[in-house]
Amino acid sequence: MLSNPFGVWLYPLDMILLFLTIIAPTFFFYKKIILTVLQLTSYKLYPSYFNYPYMKKIHSLQNTEIKNLIKIYKKKNYINMFLVEGIKEFEMAIEGNFFPKKIFICEKIFHEYNMIQLFHSITCFISIKIFKKLAYRDNSGGILALFIEKSMNKLKNIKINNHSLILILDGIEKPGNIGSMLRTADAAGIQIIILCNMKTYIYNSNIIRCSLGSVFTNNIFIEKKESILSWLQENKIKIVVTGFHKHENTMNLYQTKLNFSKLAIVFGSENKGVSNIWFEKANKIINIPMFGNIDSLNVSNAMSVIIYEIIRQKNYFM
Repeated sequence: MLSNPFGVWLYPLDMILLFLTIIAPTFFFYKKIILTVLQLTSYKLYPSYFNYPYMKKIHSLQNTEIKNLIKIYKKKNYINMFLVEGIKEFEMAIEGNFFPKKIFICEKIFHEYNMIQLFHSITCFISIKIFKKLAYRDNSGGILALFIEKSMNKLKNIKINNHSLILILDGIEKPGNIGSMLRTADAAGIQIIILCNMKTYIYNSNIIRCSLGSVFTNNIFIEKKESILSWLQENKIKIVVTGFHKHENTMNLYQTKLNFSKLAIVFGSENKGVSNIWFEKANKIINIPMFGNIDSLNVSNAMSVIIYEIIRQKNYFM
């Protein structure tokens, strides 16, 4: 690799094209013709030359920005920033009004240049080696972006109407389960999601990935149990608790009427279930009948079954 007077690293093909633009002022008139010829002859034409000729390129893992990015990825001494990987996830973060601080794209993989047109000044190219070091999966589309956290809303500021279905996650430990539950909540049209007794970072990479980015667009609140209970009582919202562990008042999901006009459904951690205070305040405690040797489902799977049964009842039996 060589660099031009502007300090931009150039690939061999970039150098050839730059030379042509200098000796042939009409080169850009023939750009499409040259592009076609190069493609037909199996050359790899880097889109950075035509669209972003002076965009910064990073090829070393020892680069300061990359070292800082790795620290953020591992959440070492960095706050208020998190890493997003993948085209869909990036689009969802933008849709959720999160602001990117820096964007890194691997031009050998990335092709969706329209989506970064508003962010030229904060975008740079990274080598395939760096991308593979940072990327968690192979099918992310060649984009990584560093985003800034934004402040979350408070429950006390939220007013709800009738026919509201509210999801409460109490102490869910595994990021993958949280992400899957957020994805299901989005699919089911749940408008309020409340997290309490959090055991992991809300923008954990597994949560982002398993939620398909819906963590950015869901209406999420992180509150203490006491403030949640106060808000539920103030808004006269019925509480239904999922009793994965045996409880004397537990009722079969399919034998229980759940068509309350305002309903909050509470799911607990994979190992311990919900906190005792929820059982004390519950209007109903339900479980899913098991017919085999296993006594419970994965919490994200159980949530899907229960949420859609509630929706079925609310839509057809009110």
